[in-house]
Amino acid sequence: MKGIRLKKYKYFPIIAIFFFLICDSAVHGQAVQPDQDSTFKKSSKTLDVKLYKKGSNYEIRGFEVTTGEFSYKTDYQSWQGKSANGKVISFGDKILGYFIVNYNLKPIYCSDGTNEEGNPTGECQELPEGSLTVQLPYFPNGKYADIYDPSGKKVLTIDLTSKATCNENDQCDRPIEDGENCPQDCKGGEPKIDPAVVQLAANNQATTQEAEKKTSLADLGWWGIAILIVLIAGGAIGYYVYRRNKKYT
Repeated sequence: MKGIRLKKYKYFPIIAIFFFLICDSAVHGQAVQPDQDSTFKKSSKTLDVKLYKKGSNYEIRGFEVTTGEFSYKTDYQSWQGKSANGKVISFGDKILGYFIVNYNLKPIYCSDGTNEEGNPTGECQELPEGSLTVQLPYFPNGKYADIYDPSGKKVLTIDLTSKATCNENDQCDRPIEDGENCPQDCKGGEPKIDPAVVQLAANNQATTQEAEKKTSLADLGWWGIAILIVLIAGGAIGYYVYRRNKKYT
């Protein structure tokens, strides 16, 4: 009988572990991550905006477009009243996406080290002023971004036109715009132009403009001939006066 009883319950530990894993996944699944939330979308690039905060003012100090996906939403309800957030507006005044702003627009300094026992220590503290970086999804047709504090008050507008490649003017402005980065304007699917070709064209144009600035006497027609005669005559008179003065000295 004892052997039969052991056989009956030998699978109980495996079943218990299985149910534990299911329950544990359900509990941790309540903290939804961006890549698990269907309400999130992703841009193929990220725009890093470097700011400097002093008091309640923010100074923009640089932009950088980096490769790598960035998660954003089509609304801001989940962040309203909880965290700083922002939205990107297109040249056509369309909201392209909402994004969360880390650290609520506050410069943060973090330090780390070890205590006497060798255990890691460290802390993060807010600074009254300092540098911070705001990351947002990059859109080729993004014109500007509005940034809001947790209370919903707009604190900053960031001009994004210097990094935009699609101005939505209903014209395919080559070579900047093409069918890939600006399908709104390049409706014919115009191919991307190699940057090396663009640079070569710019160099040739600069050389042509420089050559046009150099005007020859032949280009002046009769005025050129008259100027040449005056120069020759002036030189001859000057030489005659020089020789004469030298003779009587």
